[in-house]
Amino acid sequence: MTDALKIAKDVKPAQRQRFNIMPPTEEPMSAGPTSMPKSDTSNPSTMSLATAFDNAIAHHTSLSYGDRVANSKEAIKRLAPHVGMRKDNTLVPLLGKNAKLMKSQTGYGDEEPVTISDGRGVETTGLALAPSYEEKNFNTCPNAASCKDECLGKTSGNYFKVGGGQDLSAFKGPRLNSLNKTIAMLREPEAFAVRLHDEITQAKQEARANGNHLGVRLNVLSDLNPRITQSIIKAHPDVSFYDYTKMAYKPVAPNHHYTYSSTGLTQPDVDNPNSNWGRMRRMLDSGNNVAMAFTDKEHLPETLHDKETGKRYRVVNGDTHDFRPLDEQPEGEDGVIVGLKNKKGFGSESDAHKESNGFFVKYDPRRMKTEKGTWQRDESAPDITGPSGKIKLKPTLRTNTEVSVMPQGKQQTPLTNDSIPEGELK
Repeated sequence: MTDALKIAKDVKPAQRQRFNIMPPTEEPMSAGPTSMPKSDTSNPSTMSLATAFDNAIAHHTSLSYGDRVANSKEAIKRLAPHVGMRKDNTLVPLLGKNAKLMKSQTGYGDEEPVTISDGRGVETTGLALAPSYEEKNFNTCPNAASCKDECLGKTSGNYFKVGGGQDLSAFKGPRLNSLNKTIAMLREPEAFAVRLHDEITQAKQEARANGNHLGVRLNVLSDLNPRITQSIIKAHPDVSFYDYTKMAYKPVAPNHHYTYSSTGLTQPDVDNPNSNWGRMRRMLDSGNNVAMAFTDKEHLPETLHDKETGKRYRVVNGDTHDFRPLDEQPEGEDGVIVGLKNKKGFGSESDAHKESNGFFVKYDPRRMKTEKGTWQRDESAPDITGPSGKIKLKPTLRTNTEVSVMPQGKQQTPLTNDSIPEGELK
């Protein structure tokens, strides 16, 4: 029994009842009359999972309508012991929405909901697997050394508040839900692929009924090689799939988009042995966008200055929505930094860069003070209502809008789940 299975089995019944989650089991249910493929899951890898997904989607989409319905029911039966059933006797969904995913559809603060070129709105949903979960030689986030302890899947929102708090080894609520889905994917990859395909189909139909376009993020908390889900992405050419990655992965279809993720920087008062700035700079110079987390919880810089090359890169606010395909730059132009504010639920904001070993990039907005010593605020800014319904304070005024990158030392050596070099899986 894996450590994760032990953790999931040890969760108290009251916690399961609250979150409608059943304990995972080690033995999969037997195949039904639809003859869904069943692979050997004893040693998961990128290619074993990709083959299982490929076979499952090819089989499912080849069936008649009636047999496809039966195959979908068989997938639910296989997954239920792992992910659980809700009180209404339906499977706990694989896809879901969090506050950030919802920003695309509802707008953020005084921002309007996002739209695509044809004027349609965007509805987004995502698959939140357990971050940096290891089983044998497989890891859901192969390059998590820089951000494992800062991951949003453990330190922010409900993943922090009801998922186990500062005990990052705890699995409760949303964290347990992600763990159970991860185990389900590894134990029953064919059933997982079929159910994921069906949920995307349903979400697409709901978005279409609302006059909207669907965006799907298959790695909300993980960083799986896209070869695994390639068959699903290609089966839904009218859906926009997008993800962040610390790897050198390339999109696997025209409807697949990547934003590359910074692992942080070596900074004047902190050494970051996992910095990948050299690779990220090349990504920016080739027109790709790079996500970077900054220490301040309120402001983001407007530019990032690379002292080694003298170049400046524009920073856009990555917190206003999550539909990153909208960040694409015109051909021939540099990419942009997708800035992310510090959302960590604990720790010092001013020392976040040191506490994270350089993952957070230090940004001091140099806030302005009044004669009384309080922060000056932008009284011309529109009112913003917080979750409680109260009007939030106006934003503080600042005098600094730039972050500088000092020359970096030794760069991170990327890891993969496979013997095939990173970026070469076909």
